[in-house]
Amino acid sequence: MKGSALFKLIAITAVLALIVFFMNRSGTVEESALSNQVLLVPELKAKLNDVTEIKLKGAENATIIALKRTAEGWVASSLANYPADLARIREYLLKLSESQLREPKTASPAKYAKLGLEDLAAKDAKGIELELTGLGKPVRVLFGSIAASGGQGAYVRKGDDKQSYLASGQIRPEASINSWIVADIAAIPSNRIKEVEITPPAGSSLKVSKQKAEDSDWEVQNVPKGKTLSAPSVGNALAGALDGLRLESVAPAKDSPPELSSLHKARYLTFEGMVVELQGWEIAGKAYGIVSASQDAQQMEANVLLEASKARALNEASAKADAPSKTDPAAGPALASPAAP
Repeated sequence: MKGSALFKLIAITAVLALIVFFMNRSGTVEESALSNQVLLVPELKAKLNDVTEIKLKGAENATIIALKRTAEGWVASSLANYPADLARIREYLLKLSESQLREPKTASPAKYAKLGLEDLAAKDAKGIELELTGLGKPVRVLFGSIAASGGQGAYVRKGDDKQSYLASGQIRPEASINSWIVADIAAIPSNRIKEVEITPPAGSSLKVSKQKAEDSDWEVQNVPKGKTLSAPSVGNALAGALDGLRLESVAPAKDSPPELSSLHKARYLTFEGMVVELQGWEIAGKAYGIVSASQDAQQMEANVLLEASKARALNEASAKADAPSKTDPAAGPALASPAAP
């Protein structure tokens, strides 16, 4: 009896040991940190300049943006080859090449949604898939939620691998299109604007202007009879529209022709003679616009003359300040000024 009881005790102990072993093994997959430094995309480190295409996809496998390297530089091939932001692309690829797999997470598809790594075929999928071409074979990485620790990390899955990881760095790609293209349209501060004319789809235009750049307010030109301005500065807001003007997306002009019934026009003239013209309209609640630039020869010439006059006055004032005083006994005899050229 004693031998039988001892055998049963040994058997129970062995079963418990096996259970603990498999529990620990399961915990290792989801919780333990990786002991060695494993790069998220190891082939990228030495081949950063070999990348030829970058594609981003979101929910329902919809393309967010596709970027391609051409002989003329990087372009957004999904946006009619509009110029892409080379500095932004290179900065991201550098960060991605340095990212390391820090910690294994779940390998269970049922738990992917908690990390933002569910299949992109879903309508409400939160992840972003990145595909790189040019590194020998295509590289695909699905990026899920950003880790809570100051954004320094993101949950990822590589290719068709079921295993997910926590990877280091700020590596989740931006989902906004204007983060990847040359999005700056104009950066003209309001103090350079001489004149603004706004023309609505119907009715008379509105015009504000300044005589001199140092004037504090823009004067409203065509105030209707019987009306007065609420304040002298009421026209100032119009002059700042070109300071930090950026686009959200782009499309060929032929694909989104102006809607004449809602067409607004604006013309900006700077003191230097630059002319910026904008046409804006709406289609299905979305705002579209065309921006063009030119020069006003008359204003350019007037500005050149004005700047020359300022420089001449400044030189004369400087020369007068440096000339010896007539009442100074230590000064030598006064010299006659040369004739003006």
